[in-house]
Amino acid sequence: MLWKIRTELADRPGALAELAARCGADDINILSLEVFTAESGAVDELVVSAGVGWTADSLTALAAEAGCIGTTVRPCQADVLSDAPTRYLRAVLRMIDDPMSVDEELGNLQGFDEYTPAEWARADVLVEIAGRLAEREDAQEGPRPGSGVPVLRTATVDDADAVVAMHERCSYESRTRRYHVPIPKLTARTARHLSAPAGGVSVVACVDGAVIGMATAAPWEELGTTTMEVAVLVEDGWQGQGLGLRLLRQVVGEARALGADRVVCMVQPENHSMLRTLERLRMRSRVVRDGDSLMVSVALSDQSLSHAVDRPSVQYRHTRATPSHRPQPTRSAGQPAREHALAALSALEPIADRAGAADRDGADRGGRP
Repeated sequence: MLWKIRTELADRPGALAELAARCGADDINILSLEVFTAESGAVDELVVSAGVGWTADSLTALAAEAGCIGTTVRPCQADVLSDAPTRYLRAVLRMIDDPMSVDEELGNLQGFDEYTPAEWARADVLVEIAGRLAEREDAQEGPRPGSGVPVLRTATVDDADAVVAMHERCSYESRTRRYHVPIPKLTARTARHLSAPAGGVSVVACVDGAVIGMATAAPWEELGTTTMEVAVLVEDGWQGQGLGLRLLRQVVGEARALGADRVVCMVQPENHSMLRTLERLRMRSRVVRDGDSLMVSVALSDQSLSHAVDRPSVQYRHTRATPSHRPQPTRSAGQPAREHALAALSALEPIADRAGAADRDGADRGGRP
């Protein structure tokens, strides 16, 4: 039977030879070995073939007798004997057909709950590949006004009619992702409020006189006087071309100019395109659960590091898919939390829901735009 053993060897010359000798004495054949560098020292991963009667507990005890600590043992299949580059390349091939399988692929490749820094780096690359593949699938070809290059500018109340027209061209799904509630029609009153939010700012993208995208930043007093909430909506025919990222970058800059030192964005867990857009800001960010949504907090200054939010941090999980029902990998104790804008609903610690309601046209949540 094949077993995968991950263990930390004693920090002394000959430690690996001692473990190998101990295995040899019990007719346990070491078939492969991979060494990872971790903060605590070297972590070795072995695939061994052991005879009948060996169990995970007995193999753990054998490693302890050889001076190893932190040992984890799991049964495995022969496919783990392929070299790591080949296994990761095959995972990429499978993800081309199904980008949302990245979480399952990572579970198969890593195999252990605790990731080493090298494995986190590999997982980061796989997640980025999956995101780009999924983005191609998400790109929608729909009707859109004009064919020129979008021009971004600060919005005013005079844009209200064009904002209403853009909402009417947007699909039900796009509007629901933006407002988190069904919004059959945007009223002129709400459009004026969105175009020139009190204490905040909106940026619109225009082509041939039509508004095709909009980003809004407005104060969120419950989180502090220097915190603003941001939200983005791009009509369907213009999605998947980087316009949302351009809008987000500009509105975040405008929010900083107005004195904000932190912005937050409420995102539905299944809204992969918005999560990717926030990630591509390349700014310090933190994700926590807020009811059925994810709150992505982005720091705009050294004093507003998003880790200061008085909410529990996310147990980071590399995924862009809806949650699965298999056990999820967690970080080892002592390894610092990463600043990252990706998370899945099942990887989050629950916190108390924040009160908030939508008005009749669905555009305001808890008094926010």
